[in-house]
Amino acid sequence: MNIAQSLLGPLYNLYVSALGQTVGMIVGYVTLVGIFALVWWLLANRNEVISGLDLRVATIGNMIFLTILGTILYVVMSSTFGFPFIGAISMTISSVIFLYWCLTNLEGEAI
Repeated sequence: MNIAQSLLGPLYNLYVSALGQTVGMIVGYVTLVGIFALVWWLLANRNEVISGLDLRVATIGNMIFLTILGTILYVVMSSTFGFPFIGAISMTISSVIFLYWCLTNLEGEAI
């Protein structure tokens, strides 16, 4: 039983297809160890990560709002306006980044 194949799924198959069975298996296990090390590091340093990423209710709410807005913009631009994939994605990303900039920089200061 190959643990990396069952946990990584299509990514493992991509490694094997591109690099061969032996090297793909080694890269798959290295990827799996790297993911586990990253999760362990995040759990060990969770307070620093939370303060560094500024994870507050308002920030998380803004990110959820921007994700929903991005999804709606992509659907409108691709299905309603008929943009190709690259055009819809680039317009969506640029619009969401601009709105994020507006939310963070034009917010106003506390009195």
